Amino acid sequence: MSGKNLLQNIYLFKSLTPAELEVVGEVTTVETFNPTDEIFNQGDKSMALYVIKYGSVKISQRSSSGDSIEVATLGTGSHFGEMGFVDGEPRSASAIAIERSDIIVFSYDRLRSLLDKNPIIAMKVYRELAHFLCGRLRITTNDLSFAREKNLSHF
Repeated sequence: MSGKNLLQNIYLFKSLTPAELEVVGEVTTVETFNPTDEIFNQGDKSMALYVIKYGSVKISQRSSSGDSIEVATLGTGSHFGEMGFVDGEPRSASAIAIERSDIIVFSYDRLRSLLDKNPIIAMKVYRELAHFLCGRLRITTNDLSFAREKNLSHF
């Protein structure tokens, strides 16, 4: 799958025209990570959004007791690192390559600059980001409600 086709299938860019996708593609780089390579660590400064062109990545968090909790395993076509783009906070989890992986990297600075210069692209990207994060929040709310019901039923 070409980089442009891959981007077209990512929620952030799905409403962009082919010409707009070309413009977005110009601010990306591709990095290769080998198995066990750290892409970023929990607590690191957030600096980029990532799309897996090929390969797989494990997302995990450290608990307060120091245990590693696997949050997700992501494969080709998946994306991660968008939360820091929105809130500027440090990484909430770590990302480690499971296998040799080619990752499309969107530097936040380059992406923000592109969006500042292209209001139509910005509107489309921010709208899709808002929809996606709302969906994640709904899932989290349902998970918390389920966990609360489960805990209350034990008393």
